[in-house]
Amino acid sequence: MQDIADKLGLSKGTVSLVLSGKAKGSRVSEETCRKVKQMAAEMNYQPNEIARSLSTGKSMSIGVVITDISNEFFGNLTFHIQEQAKKYGYTVITSNTNESPEEFYDAVTTLLNKQVDGIILVPVDEGQEVLLKIMKRNLPVVQVDRYYPDIKANYIIIDNYKVSRDVIEVLIRKGLQRIAVVCYDINLNALTDRRQGYIDALDRHGLLDPALIKNINYENQEEEIKRAIIDLKNNPDKVDAIFFCSRRVFITGVKYMHREGIKIPEEMEVVCFDEIDSFSITNMPITYIKQPIRKMGEKAVDILMEQMSGIDEIKECVFEAEIEYSI
Repeated sequence: MQDIADKLGLSKGTVSLVLSGKAKGSRVSEETCRKVKQMAAEMNYQPNEIARSLSTGKSMSIGVVITDISNEFFGNLTFHIQEQAKKYGYTVITSNTNESPEEFYDAVTTLLNKQVDGIILVPVDEGQEVLLKIMKRNLPVVQVDRYYPDIKANYIIIDNYKVSRDVIEVLIRKGLQRIAVVCYDINLNALTDRRQGYIDALDRHGLLDPALIKNINYENQEEEIKRAIIDLKNNPDKVDAIFFCSRRVFITGVKYMHREGIKIPEEMEVVCFDEIDSFSITNMPITYIKQPIRKMGEKAVDILMEQMSGIDEIKECVFEAEIEYSI
């Protein structure tokens, strides 16, 4: 900035006002602003973000910690978080945890070391201490998709239990009785609520069969989903439908249904907890649960910004999901 000021015969303060976007409303003329910006471009000026953060106390960045970047849901969620953060002038640093508490700890520690101004995170099983670590630093934080019920902190979720119960009721009203569920065996409310909604709906009608509940280990999911599909195919009492508790489980499950020659929906119907882009180009009728991903991402950023501005009120947001059909 001093070099630019010297070349133009201006004060460093004037150059600083222009390059920081604060010249509007000051005594700096539009012509001077134009000359400063032109000279900055010619001299390949780039702001020193580290120095700026030291002077302002803000890095103008937020951290986003998700569990599976390859999952379309989390990819879309991150996109909407980034787009909303831009409106506030913030950049986003994204980390992936693979549902691992160790990687969760490392991701958050890295973000704290980078002096981010706030964190939006998707909790993992046994990660409560990591959230408490953020809160002890008085750093704004928002949980999204899941939350730790024993910690009083901001969260944004959908009503997983209600929509899961409702979609099973839809299948029962169609006359389907032997309904299975394939779900990650992870002790977090998003997944346990989906499983419980399924259980309660079937139990209410006297249709619950524990043998049709297939809990999948995340780390060995490919093989376990394959085994679950084969078990359901070979069940002595025909299975009418399968409720897949996440899109990744659905994609893998349907792959093995095709390999096993199971016709959808003639032999078994399927339900996916989430929308997948390829639904629009497939001829396979699918019942799916559509989550308000954009609203969730935007609201997470809005709450984080409120926290940064000094609003201490804890926000517990529960959105409704919708039951949709691909055909």
